[in-house]
Amino acid sequence: MFNPDVRLETRDHPFRHFRGAGLLSARSLADLAATAPDPGLFQLIDTSTATGHVRRRYRSYVLPVSDNKTGFTLDLDVLAPPWRELVTDLLSEELADWLRRETGVDTAGLHRTCQIFRYGDGDFEDLSTGKLYKRLHMSLHLNENWPSDGGGEIELWSGPDQSAGPAEVLSPAGGTALLYSASPTSWHRTVPVGEGRGLVQQMITLSYFG
Repeated sequence: MFNPDVRLETRDHPFRHFRGAGLLSARSLADLAATAPDPGLFQLIDTSTATGHVRRRYRSYVLPVSDNKTGFTLDLDVLAPPWRELVTDLLSEELADWLRRETGVDTAGLHRTCQIFRYGDGDFEDLSTGKLYKRLHMSLHLNENWPSDGGGEIELWSGPDQSAGPAEVLSPAGGTALLYSASPTSWHRTVPVGEGRGLVQQMITLSYFG
């Protein structure tokens, strides 16, 4: 399902990152949309109203798929065949080879997690650099159709000062991905999803730590 023939675009502004489009076909996106995982499988992660010091404020729903450090692997029978195929592709050696070729990051032997995310009304991730021990992160958008005014964009920032606005805004179009290695300059955030419209943004992530 995942197209490993795609070549990533490398950008160095406002920090080094990689972008890809066409990683999933229109047919694959339609199949994923028609067979989305049961919302009841997801758990809420929410620091948006926490008091005191919080490293990052966010709200979304997550379904852990795999963690090679703890040995956790989701029973893929709870996912429909298109989702099982996508997860299998993302956890394959072929995908690891593609990441190494396109980003220059060798993920062999690193702690790897794979998670499926749902963002609904007002769900968001606030501005941060990400975890600085994250060697590589990939966010792959899965929505078949996403309205231009639906929110959910990924913004890239030059720093924590928000007065100048974002340096780049990336649409959450289906089949597109953002990849980056966390650093003190990798400031980014996810814009809140539009409220009151029943929109649900879906994304799958791979993170490598080391």
